[in-house]
Amino acid sequence: MQSEGSSEKPLPAVASQIAPVSPARTAAATVASLVLPGLGHILLGRVVRGVVIFTSIAVMFVLGFWMKGHLYKPEMGEWLTYLFTFCNLGIGLPYFICYLLNFGFELAQNQAAVFTYEYGNTFLLVAGLLNYLAMLDAFDIAVGRKG
Repeated sequence: MQSEGSSEKPLPAVASQIAPVSPARTAAATVASLVLPGLGHILLGRVVRGVVIFTSIAVMFVLGFWMKGHLYKPEMGEWLTYLFTFCNLGIGLPYFICYLLNFGFELAQNQAAVFTYEYGNTFLLVAGLLNYLAMLDAFDIAVGRKG
């Protein structure tokens, strides 16, 4: 509190709002984040954050295959495959590259004998879900909700 005759000056107001970018750039950053993890952040000038996101999700994706996990695609009558496919689709372009090369979708005949396959599946699913969160983070940065 200031008393009359006090020589203290009031503190300047801190800008609480970050300037949003244009709607076109917001859309581009959001879509870019879905295509390749971290790309939306790089387009918004958050290069370090984008590289960290890309590296983290790419490592999870590779570890998922290393642990003998597999990707999902929808199968009629198996409703959980639709949910798991949605999770895997979050990884973006790498999912479609694997789909075109038919890599990572086949189940090993003795997959149950490999004790790490469920961990691998989980790593692949979580990699996609984390990219959805990264996409929302890029959107929040673009619209000015987050610095």
